[in-house]
Parts: sequence; structure tokens; C-alpha cells
Amino acid sequence: MMITFTRDDGQRFTLGGSYADTSAWGLTKAVGLGNAEYEISVEKNAVGDGDTVTGCRMPARNIDLVANVKDKKNNRPERERALAFFNPKHSFKMSVTRNGVTRWIPARIEKRQCPDAPPSDHVQLELALLCTDPLFYSKDDFGKNIAAVTPGFGFPYISPIGKGFNVGIYNFAKQVEIENTGDVETYFTIRIEAFGDVENPKVVKDTAFIKLIDTLRAGDVIEIDMVANMIRKNGQNCIGKTDRTSSFSGMVLDVGDNIISFTADNGDTNMRVILYYYLRYTGA
Repeated sequence: MMITFTRDDGQRFTLGGSYADTSAWGLTKAVGLGNAEYEISVEKNAVGDGDTVTGCRMPARNIDLVANVKDKKNNRPERERALAFFNPKHSFKMSVTRNGVTRWIPARIEKRQCPDAPPSDHVQLELALLCTDPLFYSKDDFGKNIAAVTPGFGFPYISPIGKGFNVGIYNFAKQVEIENTGDVETYFTIRIEAFGDVENPKVVKDTAFIKLIDTLRAGDVIEIDMVANMIRKNGQNCIGKTDRTSSFSGMVLDVGDNIISFTADNGDTNMRVILYYYLRYTGA
């Protein structure tokens, strides 16, 4: 197993991995990666025995790591590097790679211990991490083009006709099926790119939808962020232009199959719609 920390300033630090890896630190203990604690809320039944479950949530996750410097001659420089890197003032993205699969989780340092050691011992690093978001995320965000174009020809393709032949077919059904293979529901970001006039674009998931009351021109880009509940047009906040019946809460990818579609009052064939999402897991 290998754990790589990416700090909020882009610096990286690796613990563990095989002997072929370049990490100077061997991982000796990792607690909390597979834990899944739940807080269940109940109310007493007004009539009859027992209680009724009213809610279930995962609290913040605690992870404890212990690592040792592999080569004792590197004790001093590696200790100094660890002390400088694991600064609690920073936030971290912790990536866990196990059996070729990588998942990551945002983390903060609650406690760090890295005492000096005599030349005969290996310097040891102990980290206590707090993950306020307890779920692990897939390594990559997956992009799905709703307004897909199906190629009409393979490439490279040499045509005897100079022009006038069909090279692609749009998905005029204007919907796509997305399978969430993670452990829990997940949220997503939608990017709408206009290459012509689009009047009042709308994205739909089941009975929930988000509709923007605006006319897009060629080159306009809309970003709908379901995590931050934010809508931007060309980088500027435009959430005030959403239709009042729009719903952020219902726009979620449930575990299993999901149907996402799009439309517009006019010009829906002038939209390129891409949905990005991470899969979420209860452990790594």
C-alpha cells in the first residue's frame, strides 16, 4: 500500500509502497482507512413499541498513520522534510493506492509526532488525521457527454469526396444513462458549452431539474456545481438567473443507473453538455 499526500500548495510526500518505489518512508501502520461509522437518529413511536429511524449520517473520519525512514543514514534530512511538509496550517489530499486502485480523501492534521532518533534507530513519523468529509473519492472524475456525437467514420479516413459528407451523428435523444458504481450517492458538475443561440437551457434528473432563464450565445460556458450549489456563466456567478422551481437537492446520482437529460426552450441542438462526477466510497 502507498499513501501520497498532496498539500494545498501542490507539494507532495509519499509513505509506503514497494521497495521499487522512490519513497524514503516505509508505512508500518494505517488505522481508519476501512472504518465506516454511522450515527443513526431515531424517534420513539407515538403508538406501539419501538422507534422509527429518522436519519443516518457518517461523522468525520479519523485516520492514524505510522511510518519509518527506510535508510537510517537519511534520518536527519527526512525528519526535516517531514516536519516542514506536514504543517497543520495546510490542508491535504491523501491518496491511498492498494492493489492498483487509488482513492483519495481530503484531510487535516490533528497531531504530528516526529522525534529525533539516535543513529542506530529509524526516525518515526506519527500522524493523526481528521477527515471532515468521511468518504473516499475515485482517483479521476468521469466525464459523460450528454449531447454525444457518434462518429460516422473511423479515422484516419480518406474520402474521394472533397466535402459534403456526414462525419458525425448527434444524440438527439438528449439524454444519457450513467451508472454510479460507488458505495453511496454522489454529486456532479455540469458544463454547458453553447456554439449558437440557446434560450433557457435546462438539465433534468428524474423529476428534479435546474433551468437557467437566459439566452446563451456562441462561446458562452455555463458551469453548474451541485457540490457548491453554484452556477457560473463565463466564470461569473449567475445563480440569480435560475428558474424558481429549480432544485439542487434532487440533482444527485443514486447508486445504480441514472438518467440525465437536457433541453432548452429554443436552440437545444446548439448545446454541448458534459457531466463530471467522482465515485464515492466508504473506505479505501
